[in-house]
Amino acid sequence: MSKLYTDYFNKTALTVPSHFIDVKSGETVGVSIEILKQIEYHAENQTLNHLLLSALTEYFHPAKKIQPNEDILVALVEIKQLLQGHQVNNVYASIPTKKVKTNSTLLDIQEVDDILDVFGG
Repeated sequence: MSKLYTDYFNKTALTVPSHFIDVKSGETVGVSIEILKQIEYHAENQTLNHLLLSALTEYFHPAKKIQPNEDILVALVEIKQLLQGHQVNNVYASIPTKKVKTNSTLLDIQEVDDILDVFGG
C-alpha cells in the first residue's frame, strides 16, 4: 500500500510504496520502518527535498570510508603485548617507547573487545 508524503512549503511530494526496485541491483526491496520514519519526519519539517537530495548524493557519490586512527591501533597493540607478557600486574612495568608498526589486519574487533573487557570497559 502506498502513502503520499508532502512538503507543501517546498512543493515536494513523494509517494512511497511498500516495495521498490533498487536501480543499481534491479532487486525488489521492502521499504524499512526507519526510512518511513525519516520521510515522515522530513515531510513534517519541510525538509523532504533535502532528505531526497542528500540520499541521492550519498547514493551516487558515497563518502569515502574513514580509516581507523592508526595511533589508537598502535596503543591497542602495545596493550595487547603487555597483557600477553603478563606485565600488567607489575607496578613497575615499563611502557614500550618504540612505536609498533601495524596494519589494520593485526588487530580485529574481537581482540579490541577482549582488551576492553580486561580493563573493565
